[in-house]
Amino acid sequence: MQLPDSFTQSMRQLLGRDYDAFIGSYDKPPVCSLRINTSKISTEEFEGKAPFYINKIPFIPNGYYINDTDAWTKHPYYYAGLYYIQEASAMLPANTLPVSKDDAVLDLCAAPGGKSTQLACYDPKILISNDISFSRTIPLVKNLELFGAGNTAVTCESPEKLSTVYPEKFDKILVDAPCSGEGMFRKDKGLIGSYGKKGPSDYAPLQRQILESAYNMLKRGGIMLYSTCTFSDIEDEKIILSLLEDHNDLEVLEISKQYGLSGPYDKYAGFDNIKGCVHALPHRFSGEGHFMALFKKKGESLRQNHDGDTIKNKFSSIPKELMSFISLFSDDSKHRFSEGKYLTADDGMIYYISDGLAGIYDRSIRYARTGICMGRINKAGVFTPHTALALRLSMNDFGNFVSFDSNSNDVIRYLKGETLTADLCRNKPDKGTVLVCVDSYPLGFAKYDGNRLKNMYEKGWIYQ
Repeated sequence: MQLPDSFTQSMRQLLGRDYDAFIGSYDKPPVCSLRINTSKISTEEFEGKAPFYINKIPFIPNGYYINDTDAWTKHPYYYAGLYYIQEASAMLPANTLPVSKDDAVLDLCAAPGGKSTQLACYDPKILISNDISFSRTIPLVKNLELFGAGNTAVTCESPEKLSTVYPEKFDKILVDAPCSGEGMFRKDKGLIGSYGKKGPSDYAPLQRQILESAYNMLKRGGIMLYSTCTFSDIEDEKIILSLLEDHNDLEVLEISKQYGLSGPYDKYAGFDNIKGCVHALPHRFSGEGHFMALFKKKGESLRQNHDGDTIKNKFSSIPKELMSFISLFSDDSKHRFSEGKYLTADDGMIYYISDGLAGIYDRSIRYARTGICMGRINKAGVFTPHTALALRLSMNDFGNFVSFDSNSNDVIRYLKGETLTADLCRNKPDKGTVLVCVDSYPLGFAKYDGNRLKNMYEKGWIYQ
């Protein structure tokens, strides 16, 4: 692999005698891996059902090394949201940020959604997933919906704008900053070309600006994680030192150096205030390159009530057309969705909003998705459920369902949008709206007329 001269010279200076081992790692193939969705399936269940080779990642509780990503992305389990294809080192940030169920969490540079889907599995009270590019929020929304994420909003704003709306609002913040991508050269050779046009010095000011906004949104007592997929100290150690210099109420927390992770480069050995930072270097670590720093904002944690005073003026109760559909749910799910608040868009699309998410909702923010997309009510008053709702449910949440085997051709035909007969289902459904499942895991909805299953799978999600 032909690497940029500026990169190799910089790494030789940073690594010293470790340089030869580091550069030799580029002769090895990149490592492939996935992370399972623990909100839908346990690691034990997954290991019993895995259709292809897997090998446990020791430092990620729900991560596995795999041989081939293509086969996994074409399997029906992928469309059921049972896992996310993600490089092993990219799993580290969300795994390191200590998220609890009472937290308001912000993923500030979230697209395409790998880290947000991981954070969503912790079921925080609020998860805001933001990306400044609207086109990049499209896969972000889809990935969160595939995972069945609940108390989640996807926003499309600059960090500076968000910081004016949400000062000291979040308990936990993840900043996986845009970077020069040095750590991904082995995996994506296309990054080598762009590196010559835009390198570490070009990204550093942007990273520092993003971190400043994140600092402003972090509560006292809150924790923030900064990560990059680059090796450059210009984007890593120097950025951290600059932030600490400007904010003496921040401290760097220790991150474990297990499994081949290492601390700051030797040239920073005298800087005790950043010794908790870690690098994932591919000659020591089974994955691609990454950097992480974990901060705590000093001061007393003042946990806020996220149930805003003006919720009743922003949201409506459940529409009667949707209430009729929810009557088909099991008692537990019926109660859950009947208790929520709802937002109806101009196109008739209806979104379920949890109390926590409603309390942080702000009309000045541009949203790509707010809450759970339930479906659409057309001008004739007919409700059609969205595939995202199906993926939020379990099979037992919806009394009328069909379940196909994962090796059935009819599963792929359904994902391609085709009309099916119910002959090969494991069970015979009743007429009406049906929850379509693969091995008991929901995929979407269909209309059953007693013979055929009229496909209701989202056209923009069709199997490729």
